[in-house]
Amino acid sequence: MFESPVSKRIFISIIGLSLILVTILFILQKTKRDSFLVFCHVGQGDAAYIRLENEIDIVIDAGPDRKILDCLGKYMPFYDRTIEYAFISHPQRDHFGGYLYLIDRYRIKSFWLSEVTTGGKLFSQLLDSIKKKKIPMFFPKSGEKLKIKYSTFVFLWPTQDYLSTQSVIDKDTDTQLRRSGLDINNFSLVFLFTYKGFQTLFTGDISNELLKRLPIQSKMKLDVLKIPHHGSKKGLSVEFLKLAHPTYGVISVGKTNSYGHPSKDILAILEASEVKIKRTDKDGDILFKLR
Repeated sequence: MFESPVSKRIFISIIGLSLILVTILFILQKTKRDSFLVFCHVGQGDAAYIRLENEIDIVIDAGPDRKILDCLGKYMPFYDRTIEYAFISHPQRDHFGGYLYLIDRYRIKSFWLSEVTTGGKLFSQLLDSIKKKKIPMFFPKSGEKLKIKYSTFVFLWPTQDYLSTQSVIDKDTDTQLRRSGLDINNFSLVFLFTYKGFQTLFTGDISNELLKRLPIQSKMKLDVLKIPHHGSKKGLSVEFLKLAHPTYGVISVGKTNSYGHPSKDILAILEASEVKIKRTDKDGDILFKLR
């Protein structure tokens, strides 16, 4: 049997064209300067991904499991395997679980997390992995800022006073621990992300009582408010909505979850305030192109 030279030429041509197309796509992708924010559909949990100037990758919470991999696979360029900034609002699995998968598949350059790091066996496992890989950890508090490219993260919570009065230091590990009976949701990192005038407030699972204590001096004009605690009825008030004045309210929530999130009361408050509601259980991934 003789192999047809025509079929061999066709095969080589196809390979050559494929390489050319991949190269063109790579060059086009690299020359873009797009910036965007995605609230990832990860079920009952929080996860967001920010791509700045087609260069810097930021993950804010990672959901409960491996679903975050699907989100990054969809929006993060295939050639980029580095996450420059990884945030954990607080140590509950629906916010940190996905990092157990990300940390072995991506190079993560820094972790930013609440100083209260008691979160059970799985969270201890994640902390061990972070330490073994020698990834720097930062514990921002109210009043601190982080500037990245044309963006700024202004940390609003927790305050040092709150940490000092509501928690204790573990003498063996120098780690901040919550006192018995305290709600770990209230130690959530809360921060304002601003990119060229586009403003998003990330709220973790903080309660409405502590939203009132955020160091906000005057009315904001948010583009996006990440609704606290998946739309829990204790996470928001009309008074705070008037202060935040968001265009969009994003609720990260799983379909038919056992918690009854989002609360009908919260949905009614948002509708009455003419906030455009976006929900991951209904809308899937929620994408905002940044200015």
